[in-house]
Amino acid sequence: MATEFKKDHAQACEAWRLLSAVERAAYLQAAIPKLALLTGNANKARRLFSHLLEQAPRLDDVQRMTGATGESNDLYVTARGKTMVIGGESAKAMAVLGQLIAALLTGNEVILHCPSQEDMCEAAAKALYATGISDNVLSVANDSQTVTLLYIDRLAQVAVAGSLAEIQEISQTLANTDGILTQVIAVTDMEGFCEMLTPDYLYRFVTERVITINTTAIGGNASLLELGAD
Repeated sequence: MATEFKKDHAQACEAWRLLSAVERAAYLQAAIPKLALLTGNANKARRLFSHLLEQAPRLDDVQRMTGATGESNDLYVTARGKTMVIGGESAKAMAVLGQLIAALLTGNEVILHCPSQEDMCEAAAKALYATGISDNVLSVANDSQTVTLLYIDRLAQVAVAGSLAEIQEISQTLANTDGILTQVIAVTDMEGFCEMLTPDYLYRFVTERVITINTTAIGGNASLLELGAD
């Protein structure tokens, strides 16, 4: 049973990752009205969340790179992997939900953890599940200790909304863990959310990959061979 659960979980997360950012944005867009109401300033939240979703086409861009003769090299971005979104004691719901939207938009599996705002987390998850996002892709872990969660295996990144002291404490804990290097994505501005408005913000949730294709065939260039066959 456990093996079957892990298989289903992995398949759901992979299916979410393989969607385009524009497709993922459509799911998230459907939840924005309910998510905005959880923040205490729905109009401001809708503007912030919509700004993030408007960046989706850029995440789907593929850049052709110059390479050796006989091969093509395409650069694209993809999800980093397992992501924890943490809200500290000083975090506002809008900052936490903005980080959550960014993590999901970029195709990551997300664990939401904000013990000081448990009801908000549950309501946000419910709104996102209603749009069709799987509970394998998004889970809420408010009943666990933060320090315990930071030791989860293969945790790729932690998006923290809170004070500088809270972020430093989490960063220090992550530095003491074994395994892969876990990136910290911090939001400390609880009024203007300036970190989420920078051009590179969403790119902190992804990693770059390159697809290299051998375009030659036996004896030479495949396109030239096709011309010779006419």
